[in-house]
Amino acid sequence: MSLEARAMRFGKFVWGRNPETLQVEYQRNVKRLTLPQVGEALQDLGRQRRAVTGNGSFLGKDAAAEFERLAAVFREGKSQILCIPGAAPFRAVFASLQMLGEARPNAVRYSFLFLEDEEPAEDDGILRDEYAVCGKGDTLWHVADRYATTVDVLRQCNPQIQWPNRLAEGTKVKLP
Repeated sequence: MSLEARAMRFGKFVWGRNPETLQVEYQRNVKRLTLPQVGEALQDLGRQRRAVTGNGSFLGKDAAAEFERLAAVFREGKSQILCIPGAAPFRAVFASLQMLGEARPNAVRYSFLFLEDEEPAEDDGILRDEYAVCGKGDTLWHVADRYATTVDVLRQCNPQIQWPNRLAEGTKVKLP
């Protein structure tokens, strides 16, 4: 499975649908020094931590509950592994979460900011997806879409699943 196709996650929170926009900012800390009788010189003080910003929407009848789950993760305030499409996982702090506008019954728009933590990203099991745990109303198609694979591949990994169009909440689906 390619890195670009992976679902975004922070700790154990997995976005069911990746945010619409995602920006990763890299900066160097460079100072301009004025040296008497020499002119100017640039001093590179090293790179700053990455900043990851973006915005998205939670849609459907559980939109408000999904935003509240994300807000609970924000309130924990601890450094966790951040996995974003197109980049290797790294440790980050959830620095900002904002609801954009008013929540509607079936839609909540939000923006976020993650700041890279200098602690190394150890493999604490979050980096490996071995199983997907189904939520209410999930089908094998939903799981395949979320983890960028196909229903046929998931069926080969899960011969015990008899009804791919109706998975019980809590069902563990082995991922390729």
